[in-house]
Amino acid sequence: LDAELQLDRLKPRLSGRVLLLQGHQPSWHQTLSLAPGTAPLCHNLTAYLRDEAEFKDKLSPVALSLRLALPGRAPGLVLYGDTLVQAQVGRGTGLSWGHCHCAQVGTCGYPQPRRPQLVPSVPNPSLGYCPCHPPVP
Repeated sequence: LDAELQLDRLKPRLSGRVLLLQGHQPSWHQTLSLAPGTAPLCHNLTAYLRDEAEFKDKLSPVALSLRLALPGRAPGLVLYGDTLVQAQVGRGTGLSWGHCHCAQVGTCGYPQPRRPQLVPSVPNPSLGYCPCHPPVP
């Protein structure tokens, strides 16, 4: 299963306000190997908000997306359920970066047909978390 996470996806790639801590990129892509009857495969990724002096748009929410797809070499297989999950954080969304400007973004792949998870977390100053492995406060 191919998984792709995009941070601040509505902005041009070079003007993104949010980057992943590992690699300092606005996106993450990985091939997930899932087997029936096994536990969900989860990844918690840490992202950060760039210094406000580095970008002009400080008001619009940060849009996130998680896309799942079958690899091109998987003839005859069909992916059921939602293959694109979107969320946003910022003004007007009820979510906030808080004081630390870092966030946990969780992605989960399930062996059985199920909705992929990109869950906003209101009490925590984070973009989202993996429901199976919440971030450590």
